[in-house]
Amino acid sequence: NMGHPLFNNLRNGDWALDYIVNRLKSYPNLKGVEEWFRKVFENLRKFPRHLIPKYFDMALTRVYDATIKHAYELMSNFISHPINPFVQQLSWGSLEMLGRVPNAPLIFAPKLIETSPAAGLPHFSSGFMRCWGRDTFISFRGLMLITGRHQEAKDVILGFASCSRHGLIPNLLDSGNSSRFNARDATWFFLQAVQDYVSMVPNGKSILQDEVTRRFPTDSQDGDQTPVKMKLEDLVQEILQKHARGIHFREWNAGTKIDANMTDNGFNIDIRFDEETGLIFGGNENNCGTWMDKMGEHARSGNKGIPATPRDGADVEIIGLLKSTLRWVSTLNKAGDYKYSSVKLASGKDLTFAEWNEKIQRNFEKCFWVPTVPTEDSNFQVETKFVHRRGIYKDTFQSAHGWTDYQLRPNVPIAMSVAPELFQKERALSYLKLAEEVLLGPLGMATLDPKDSNYRPNYDMSIDSDDRMLSKGWNYHQGPEWVWVIGYFLRAKFQFEEGSKQDRAHRISAILMRHRKHITESPWWGIAELTNQNGAECYYSCPTQAWSMSCILDCLYDMSR
Repeated sequence: NMGHPLFNNLRNGDWALDYIVNRLKSYPNLKGVEEWFRKVFENLRKFPRHLIPKYFDMALTRVYDATIKHAYELMSNFISHPINPFVQQLSWGSLEMLGRVPNAPLIFAPKLIETSPAAGLPHFSSGFMRCWGRDTFISFRGLMLITGRHQEAKDVILGFASCSRHGLIPNLLDSGNSSRFNARDATWFFLQAVQDYVSMVPNGKSILQDEVTRRFPTDSQDGDQTPVKMKLEDLVQEILQKHARGIHFREWNAGTKIDANMTDNGFNIDIRFDEETGLIFGGNENNCGTWMDKMGEHARSGNKGIPATPRDGADVEIIGLLKSTLRWVSTLNKAGDYKYSSVKLASGKDLTFAEWNEKIQRNFEKCFWVPTVPTEDSNFQVETKFVHRRGIYKDTFQSAHGWTDYQLRPNVPIAMSVAPELFQKERALSYLKLAEEVLLGPLGMATLDPKDSNYRPNYDMSIDSDDRMLSKGWNYHQGPEWVWVIGYFLRAKFQFEEGSKQDRAHRISAILMRHRKHITESPWWGIAELTNQNGAECYYSCPTQAWSMSCILDCLYDMSR
């Protein structure tokens, strides 16, 4: 479009040429690029004004293409020599989301780490809202390990580890300043990321012996917070030990200073371990400790201070991640690569990781499976009065409301991907078939069964009405179609379905054709955070989101192995 205002600006003067050269002076590592542009633009200024837009475009395109090519060359072989161009398109999420932002380093102290992962753009581009533990470690494997950005991956692990407290990894990090520890799942995604680093990076086990400088060495707000040093291996053990004994605390600075909508009880964080089943339970009706974390904020409709999806109890994806972690540390211990073999329970008993792992293996199906016929309910922990879908796995176990356990949601495939050994194959296929029929959308997966009375598939933060279900976007996770979970769904589908590897890959690739089209047409070169019903664009969604691209890249990587 030669009539574009930018081209008119170029015809009228040299502002754009000067801006580019002067801006590059702020980046010493790009001095060569700055000098190249300066020489090119010196010649360009001699051209007739009507020709400058054409040759300006040629110069920028040349540098742009060279930059992309160089970025691919710096990444892993899987990216630099991809199985298809879609792989390289997804890898751009690594460059979009991971960089240095002066007002949002990973942590300021005790040691500055500048590498800063964003959850999505533009909503999470800078400042205290840029970096979130849950988003970071869900997208960790795809955007850092698969792309070969191992040093940044190490920095991110050790940076978050330095801010741990109460046996938890922070969710909202805020560069370690006012971190919040209100997520029950972020810690387990962190441990899965450490496991993936150890298994995927050459000599990855050495990270367990790396030093972590703890910014919060005590859990008391009034305690001595002089930084102390420990090995990452010891921090991993501390997390497992504290979960085994139970975690109970009140968020620091509880009140409107950190959350203007939450009611008082929501600031109480409770996680307990069940010795009989090996499961971990947590949360209450007034907080929302998993990724489905929408807190009501609309007083007139009556949803202010009420979580739309508290998901208290034992969450299926957390149990899957816990099982994966126990299997991993047990294996490491046997090989002599992890010095701990057990935890001490609140009862005083010692529980080995192998025993804990076996407890979950023995009890998972009993606690989570909803059989296909009512006559089998007595063989499982099922409250028949709450069942409206059969042949599925529960989303949670023993939540306060009870009936919410039985809602069909897309969280089960997360557990299937990281701990497939938990699932009986026929039952897994039953869930996956139904999820594909009921939840799978053009780009994402519906966050709730359309037959559920709470299903509201279109997210609109501007709604200001008496409708509690919709006002101020209370339905964020009650039907809108989130993209990141489709990556785990497709990984589970590839793992459990019948047929040759080629046939399974072909079926999955057919589903991903829509994502390939989406990223090709996106001005952000990205994949959106979520869509509304049937893939309709959601105005309030980030147009490019770290975990949306990462989790699909995870799937393509698994299919290629």
